[in-house]
Amino acid sequence: MQRIADTLVSLRRVFIPWGGGRSERHRPEGGMLREVVFGANDGLVSNVALVAGMAGATSNNELVLLAGLAGLVAGAISMALGAYVSTKSEREFREAEERRERYEVEHMRDQELAETRQIFRLKGITGPLLDEVVTAVSRDHEQWIQLMMREELGFAGEAPKPGFSAVIMGLAFAFAAAFPVLPFAFAGGMAGLGVSVGLTAFALFGIGAWRAALTGARVLPKAFEMVALAGLAVAASYGIGRLVGVGLG
Repeated sequence: MQRIADTLVSLRRVFIPWGGGRSERHRPEGGMLREVVFGANDGLVSNVALVAGMAGATSNNELVLLAGLAGLVAGAISMALGAYVSTKSEREFREAEERRERYEVEHMRDQELAETRQIFRLKGITGPLLDEVVTAVSRDHEQWIQLMMREELGFAGEAPKPGFSAVIMGLAFAFAAAFPVLPFAFAGGMAGLGVSVGLTAFALFGIGAWRAALTGARVLPKAFEMVALAGLAVAASYGIGRLVGVGLG
């Protein structure tokens, strides 16, 4: 029995996170990494491209500022709604798959036991210990279902939260989108655009550094990657704005 208990503890730590305390090496903010990075990156890049295009097309500072604020509000709402709908759809799909898995555990037990054996066999457990582990795991239906959800179907340990994703995505977009706009409240023309691009580059560098810290990657390559991609968007938007401005002028 002690060998079974030791094996299950090892499996819990390595393969099947059944719950319990977090390791002190884990970063809890990583759970919202996708929403924050996606929302903030889109807010920064889309709005700096928008104001750059407007600055290239017109010298009217109020128009540039108005366009930037409109982009901030519209973008934040769009991102929040998009995050809510997509995450809700993902959650509903997960719930449908869980209902199917629950039915199979309750009405197709032999087939599910065979699949469970194969899962643990692929993890290197064989012989009598394999029978003991499968018996222990299948004894608790709820834990068994969650194991199959993760190991067979590839779902994450926790179901996505639509409301949480929407709020984080919308706020991240709005906060980040303010960086390119704020300078035009105090300066116009190339001076305002220069400060706008500088603030945006600084914010993107910070997001890239945070992403690298969470993922264990090197900071400078990740940070400069985000800045360089935004630079391409700014250059293209400003060039198009200049062409449109010249054409209209």
